[in-house]
Amino acid sequence: MATDKSHRATPEDIALVKKTEDEIKAEVSVFSFDIGLLKKRVRDDDPAQAFIQAHLYLDHVVTRLLGEHVPFPRHLQLDRTGFSQKLQLVAAMGLLHPRHIPPIKVVNAIRNKIAHQLDYVVKLEDETKLRSSLPKGVDKEKDGTPTSLAGVLRLLAVMIDVERQQRAFERTMSRRAMANARVVLDGIKID
Repeated sequence: MATDKSHRATPEDIALVKKTEDEIKAEVSVFSFDIGLLKKRVRDDDPAQAFIQAHLYLDHVVTRLLGEHVPFPRHLQLDRTGFSQKLQLVAAMGLLHPRHIPPIKVVNAIRNKIAHQLDYVVKLEDETKLRSSLPKGVDKEKDGTPTSLAGVLRLLAVMIDVERQQRAFERTMSRRAMANARVVLDGIKID
């Protein structure tokens, strides 16, 4: 009788099963961008630049989400895919919570106005539209005062990257469960 070796535990399986949940969480809880640089680039002194820079970070995280969740991301040609299409894919795949999609769309719409209208000036209504699209209370400081526009844009980039990290944790824990099943079926004792 032939055995199917493709379902045997590998050294990688054993190593993954040996890791604690906290070790896995620490490994995946790494930002995909430099927080200090985000703070330097998304500033309050120029709202148009803040939107443009924040959009770059949002595009980075959305692209990263897709690249991490699609088995063969090169076929999507993400470097040639527009931001709106990438965001639609992320939303359709449930990779971001639905409450995070509207503010990202608002940032994209305002960034497009800035990029395509040379004389466009960010208006109070743009900021109001962004704030109203966010989950309730997110745009407030601890003392209840409104967070600056740049602060809101930085927070949005950080929030969606934290969600990307959570998806990476879930994916790794799922792989760990499958690895554990192979280890158990092979009768391997883990220290």
